[in-house]
Amino acid sequence: MAFIHVLCNRRAIIGVGFVLAAFGSTTMASAMVYDEAVDGDISGDRLVPTSRQLDLGSNLLTATSVRDDREYIHFHLGNGLRLEQLILKAYAGEDQLAFIAVQAGSVFTEPHQGTDPANLLGYSHFGPGNLTVGTDILDDMGQGPGSMGFTPPLTGDDYTFWIQQTGTNAVTYTFDFVVTPEPATMFALAGGALALVRRRRK
Repeated sequence: MAFIHVLCNRRAIIGVGFVLAAFGSTTMASAMVYDEAVDGDISGDRLVPTSRQLDLGSNLLTATSVRDDREYIHFHLGNGLRLEQLILKAYAGEDQLAFIAVQAGSVFTEPHQGTDPANLLGYSHFGPGNLTVGTDILDDMGQGPGSMGFTPPLTGDDYTFWIQQTGTNAVTYTFDFVVTPEPATMFALAGGALALVRRRRK
């Protein structure tokens, strides 16, 4: 009986471990959340942005930008989820830098000219010009000078991004919006797995 008790406890621990590992992994899932080549041009209207849901795991966005082609895209995060990283996966084009900013909410309140950075949650430049290809730029955005600022992850429900490249030569970029569960969600799921194992043991 003691052996069976130990074996069950080991199974419970292993089960919880699998849950934590699965939900703690940023590569759990991968999906193309938006591809301009397939889905059409992202909205250039800051008050009526393109809207998409961010799901757990890897959410890819690919778009092309050039002067006067601004992208405004609103993302909704489900309950218990947070935006952990924003990785610049790829960047192609002669212009070496582009711009990205974020506000909380489902619209972008600031105009593209006369922007008041104090009303931005954060912003940054990205591209080969500042060696950000292949890196997480969410923390850079949180340190945008004069902005509200933030420390990743982003845990609210709704965020709207403004992405722009002002040169005359188009650039194409791919971002990975990496979404993970909030700790309370992850441990609640682990607790549920442990309770299930205990019920089965009884």
